[in-house]
Amino acid sequence: MAIKQRGAALVIVLFIVALAATIAADMAVNLMVQVQKTTNIQQHQQSKWYAYATEELAKKVLVEVKKQDKEQVNLSQVWATENEPYPVDGGYLKVKLTDLRACLNLNALAQPPAAQDNKSSEGQNPAHRALLHLLQNIEELNNEESEEALADSVYDWLDEDNITYRSGAEEDDYMANRTPYMTANNLFAAVSELRVVKGFNPLVMEKLLPYVCVIPGNTELILNVNTLQPEQAMLITALAPGVSQAGAEAALAARPEKGFEKVSDFIEELKKQGAKDVQTLDKVFTVNSNYFQLVAVAFFNERRFTMTSTLAVKDGQVTVLARKFGGVQ
Repeated sequence: MAIKQRGAALVIVLFIVALAATIAADMAVNLMVQVQKTTNIQQHQQSKWYAYATEELAKKVLVEVKKQDKEQVNLSQVWATENEPYPVDGGYLKVKLTDLRACLNLNALAQPPAAQDNKSSEGQNPAHRALLHLLQNIEELNNEESEEALADSVYDWLDEDNITYRSGAEEDDYMANRTPYMTANNLFAAVSELRVVKGFNPLVMEKLLPYVCVIPGNTELILNVNTLQPEQAMLITALAPGVSQAGAEAALAARPEKGFEKVSDFIEELKKQGAKDVQTLDKVFTVNSNYFQLVAVAFFNERRFTMTSTLAVKDGQVTVLARKFGGVQ
C-alpha cells in the first residue's frame, strides 16, 4: 500500500514539475515577446526623433537660403543639393527637399470657373485646364474614365456644392459604391487623397504624380521656372498657350545655372517658342517659392522610418503645414 502511495506521490510531483516547466516556458516566451515589443517601440521612436531632427535641419537651411536671396529659389542653392546618406548612431539618414512650386497645385482647381462662360471648357479655371492638358498628353495613362471626366471629378471633389460639373462626379456617384463615402467639398490635405476621386486608379496616379502636388490650405497656381525639371516641361505647355513640348524643353534648357533672375527673362524665352497671351504668364510663372516638401528617411537598426513634411517659409520662419508618416506620397 505504501509503495502505491509513493508511486502516486511521484506521479503528482512529476505532473507539478511538468506544469511548472510549461508555465515557466510560457512566461519566458511572453517575456521575450514583450522585450522585443519594447525594443521595437524604442527603435521606432529613435527613428522618429532622427526624422524630426532632419526636419529641424531643413528649416535652418531654408531660412539661411532665404536670408541670402529673398527674391529667388533655384536648383543651385544648398537646399536642392543631392546629399549622401548621413551616418548617425545605429544607422543613417536620407533627406530630400523639393520645391512645391515645381508642380501643379491640385487645390488651385478649387477656384471657380471663369465668369464669362457658365461651365463650358472655356470657363474652366487655368488649373483645371492645365490638369486636363496633362491627362490628355501623358503617354499610356491607362485611364478607365475620359480625361475630361477625370479633371471634372477633381473639380467636383473640391467645390463646395453637390452639383455635378459637366462629366465629373459628385456625392451620388460615391455613395453608390460598394463602400460608400462622401465627397470632401473642400481642399486636398495631401496628394494621396486623389486616390479616392473617381477614375484615379493606381496606374493613373503613377503617371500623374511627377506633375502634381498639394499645398495644404493654398489655392494659388504658381510655377517656379527655376526649379522645374526638364522632364516636367509639359507643365509649361499646359499653362503657356502656343508653346509646344519641344519649345518648353528649349525654354528650360536656356535657363542659366543659377536660374532666371526675373520671370520676364523666362517669358522672353517662351516668346521665342511661340507663346501667346504672354501678358498673363507672369501671374502663373515665378522665380521664387515659399513652399517645400521634405522627405526624411531614417534607417535605424535595419528598420526604416519615413516622414514627409510640408514646409512654408515666411518672414524668416518655417512653419510645418502638414506631416505624414510612412510612404512617400
